[in-house]
Amino acid sequence: MKKEFEDPYENFPPNTGSVEFVGTAPEFRGQGVASQIIQHIIENTTYNNYVIEEVADTNTPAMNLYKKMGFEEYKRKAVPQKVAKKNWNK
Repeated sequence: MKKEFEDPYENFPPNTGSVEFVGTAPEFRGQGVASQIIQHIIENTTYNNYVIEEVADTNTPAMNLYKKMGFEEYKRKAVPQKVAKKNWNK
């Protein structure tokens, strides 16, 4: 597993689910696939709250999607531009 996923959320609130990663193949981006996946998770699990642990702040489409779905930023960790670009272009 990649290093960025190895550090768990600290002081995890009770009854909170963590969405570890949502990815969409390039040919399906912009068609609502990621929002349907997240909505399915929210509707079909028993948690009261959810966190998405890491999103590169250079990933504007993801940031906009999560904001549209009601997620709020709770912390920010700098991601080097080179790493963000490498991960985004996969």
